[in-house]
Amino acid sequence: MSAPIIQIPLRVLSLHTCAAFLDTHEPGKPEPPYPPHCGAGTGEEELVPELAWLHESPQATLIRKDCINGFVGATVVESGANRLVDWVNEHGLQAIVVVGICTDICVMDFVLTVLSARNHAMMPTLEDVVVHEPGCATYDLSKETAKTLGLPATAAHPQTITHHLGLYFMASRGAIVAESIE
Repeated sequence: MSAPIIQIPLRVLSLHTCAAFLDTHEPGKPEPPYPPHCGAGTGEEELVPELAWLHESPQATLIRKDCINGFVGATVVESGANRLVDWVNEHGLQAIVVVGICTDICVMDFVLTVLSARNHAMMPTLEDVVVHEPGCATYDLSKETAKTLGLPATAAHPQTITHHLGLYFMASRGAIVAESIE
């Protein structure tokens, strides 16, 4: 798999409140159909060095998630509370800007769930869910590589097509897909 390069609008993050998800999986707990990734204690679950400053930022809320959908992963199983819903409501946010990896998996699942939760009045002040397209990326995995890794042919993941399909489905459900953030 080639590592995606994403352009995060750092000046936007440093000026506004932000939530960041850290993909953190319990080792040995599968997440079909995906291979193990971002296992707790491996270092893969940590912020990239360019974003490490978020740990110290008073404007940042860091949320560990253990599934592809950050909204679901933000739910505290014992109480049913959702850290993302609480964060949006606590700050009275009218819009959120979403960036991340993988456009058509984690980002799309999150955005579609947030749109449904907004429509269900779980976040009464939230109006717009903006996907910053240059801040999103996905991976490339050929059928040949999937086979070599022992994965089914359906694990193949053509990067350009899947990125644009993710953007299309998010926009078709009501997200705003933006090329730039002012």
